[in-house]
Amino acid sequence: MLTKLFPFALLLGLYAGGAMAHGTDDATETETNKSSKTAKVMRAQVAPVLDGFLEPEVWQHVNPARNFYRYDPLNGKPSSQQTEVYMLYDNDAVYIGAILYDTAPDSVLTQLGQRDSGENNSDMFGVYLDTYNDKQNAFAFLVSAAGVQTDIKHAQGSEDWNWDAVWESSVRTHDQGWTVEMRIPYSAIRFPEAEVQTWGVNYMRVIRRNREKSFWSHVDNSVSGLINQAGRVIGIEGVKAPVRLQFMPYVSGYVNHYPNKTGETDAKDFSHSINGGMDVKYGINDAFTLDVTLIPDFGQTQSDNQVLNLGPFEVKYSENRQFFTEGTELFNKAGLFYSRRIGAAPVGRGQVKDQLGEGEEITRNPVETQLLNAAKVSGRTRRGLGIGLFNAFTGTTHATVQDSLGNTRQVLTDPFTNYNVFVLDQTLPRNSYVTFTNTNVTRASGFYDANVTGLRLRLADKNNMFALTTGGNLSQLYGKDEANGVKLGHQYSVNLSKISGNLRYGINHSVESDTYDINDLGFLSNNNEVYTSANISYNFYQPVWKFLSWNNSFSVGHSMLYDPNKFIAMDLSASSSVRFHNFNSLWGGITVRPGERYNYFEARTFPQVFVQPPAINSNLGFSSDYRRRFAFDATTNFWRSRRYDQNSWSFGFTPRFRVNDKLSIVNGNSYSIDKRNIGFASKYEDAAQNTHILFGDRTLTTVSTTISSAYIFNERSGLTLNMRHYWSRAAYKEFFELTKQGLLQPASAEQGIYASAINDINYNTLTMDLVYSWRFAPGSELRVVWKNFIEDRASTIENRYFDNMSNTFAVPQNNNFSVKLLYFIDYIALKNVLSA
Repeated sequence: MLTKLFPFALLLGLYAGGAMAHGTDDATETETNKSSKTAKVMRAQVAPVLDGFLEPEVWQHVNPARNFYRYDPLNGKPSSQQTEVYMLYDNDAVYIGAILYDTAPDSVLTQLGQRDSGENNSDMFGVYLDTYNDKQNAFAFLVSAAGVQTDIKHAQGSEDWNWDAVWESSVRTHDQGWTVEMRIPYSAIRFPEAEVQTWGVNYMRVIRRNREKSFWSHVDNSVSGLINQAGRVIGIEGVKAPVRLQFMPYVSGYVNHYPNKTGETDAKDFSHSINGGMDVKYGINDAFTLDVTLIPDFGQTQSDNQVLNLGPFEVKYSENRQFFTEGTELFNKAGLFYSRRIGAAPVGRGQVKDQLGEGEEITRNPVETQLLNAAKVSGRTRRGLGIGLFNAFTGTTHATVQDSLGNTRQVLTDPFTNYNVFVLDQTLPRNSYVTFTNTNVTRASGFYDANVTGLRLRLADKNNMFALTTGGNLSQLYGKDEANGVKLGHQYSVNLSKISGNLRYGINHSVESDTYDINDLGFLSNNNEVYTSANISYNFYQPVWKFLSWNNSFSVGHSMLYDPNKFIAMDLSASSSVRFHNFNSLWGGITVRPGERYNYFEARTFPQVFVQPPAINSNLGFSSDYRRRFAFDATTNFWRSRRYDQNSWSFGFTPRFRVNDKLSIVNGNSYSIDKRNIGFASKYEDAAQNTHILFGDRTLTTVSTTISSAYIFNERSGLTLNMRHYWSRAAYKEFFELTKQGLLQPASAEQGIYASAINDINYNTLTMDLVYSWRFAPGSELRVVWKNFIEDRASTIENRYFDNMSNTFAVPQNNNFSVKLLYFIDYIALKNVLSA
């Protein structure tokens, strides 16, 4: 009942005084002052009890923030429901209390979900704290009407959903809507050392049944940026950053089963381990934090979505290890840090076979190096200077080689290695910045070293209408090329764009030299390219005709080699996407390559070119309203090139079932067939030492099925299943020789001998991750995980789906069962307990 929340008289009093919260009278608020509001925050006389009830004796002195404005849909219109937000503080924490009134309280959606899973199908409330008031960086704390927490770190336009903080919240539904209380301790955020604080603040509300998102300080979606449109709070005085010292010790146990080559179960097929370690967070001062992982354990990391790669470039997989995903936005800003290089395959793994003596064979060759420890220091000063230092060590790795007599020896494949990233990031007025980044990889035992230095600058005009972004990097390899000693490479880019308004446009120019190489600690598919592009878009942010919103864009791109200066290709692209009033969405696009494409990479022998004919590609997609119990996404893509009669077609269908507020299932399905997929197959040297390059005409067929399901018991515990089966077939039909002019001619009889050794590929991977997680206390978690992995690569094509599945399950499977307990210990809380 409402009377349990506030006495009637108190509600009237708070409402009458509420206008003071943002410096204007509620009845006379105009379009000009609905943005950049100001609120006065009060010191708490008594710390609130987080139970979902707003006790009058605690909150009665606070003037509430009201009058929310829609972000989407109907941007700028008043919110359809009333919201009141109260903010308090004391020496330990910031407290947020909110009453989210609803004229149809039975319609408040309360679907449960995993922590940090986003909105789900639930109403939501959130607060954004720009504690340095720089209008670029903020901490966001969100809680759903089901009590599920989400925290996000915003940094200059990017969102870090992997950032985790320890804070508390409580929600309660009632006959007037629902109520939320939050306690955000100062240990969870950073703020300047000053007697009087001014923070940027915005409050957000999501009314899920209407797909309505609103903000207290209006956020214009035609204007670039979110944090720069927040309001502010004044009146925080006399607070100091606490001793931020937190320990996260863990203990884990693993049992692994992988059958031997005969497939028979045997005791030696089982292995087990018990591990222990700890993560430590220490606040060096009010701005900077040290994060250290000691004896890390990443055995419960989500499985990779591996694919069959027939192209010339490396596949980039996502980073799933929490230490490398949380709080690393500063290190990734320049695009020079790909954390999966740390603990990846040894740099000398592929060269072991070249060091074999007569009669020797490889009996062990580890696929990854061991991470010993990692640490990072990051923070931002009161003047807006962000400083980041990341460092990690990996141990030595050896392959084992055995001769015909059984004698073994060790071959060093990766020495003791240090990885380092250093960043300086200075915020500038008007949502601008300048960033310096340096990455370094230093290896022992005579292996080569690598260093990359980069500078990036963004300047926006006073009205946040235009922005110039430019920068450059210098790569240095030491000892990899013995002839030159140091191998230098460079990259630079410049982009000038109109970033706000309905009409937007921009031009971009980037250059990567042929010696530019960042792949020891970064990721670059290919270098040696000069790319110039221009784009223009027109977006309708308000309803037009049958649409709630409508986005349209057109772009043209032109690419060349850096050295030699030769043309590669030109592409024209157009796309359009609409969202209907029933919240169904439709999008489509077309890309045309009007001329030939000169591909200098597919042949794997630079500068041998492969001339690809003109082509056209089109796509179409549809997404239904996710509020419904059953929803789906559907996509299709068609590609066509006439010269070799090439075409490909793909289709994707992803139904989503929301069985109830606890159980949800998402089933992803995709099918693609690429006819006359012509690409590199092999190369050889003839008796005269002339190199011949063979290309294959193959039919490439891929089927992928995923199931993502979650049963959430409550806001703190749940069971999730992620399963994926990926099946890709490459069936060769004909072989060609690539001429020096880049064209194809039928393979000769002699080349047919080499071609006969090229096998078809039938590739399967199947992964299953079943995870039970229980957050039994703030920051503390118990995780029980079962992982199953199957990988099968055969040279015989299987055309029948169920026969293929039967063959896949017949190969050895790796099963891993693990239990991990992590406990959060805060120094302040521990000290208070011990001193009590």
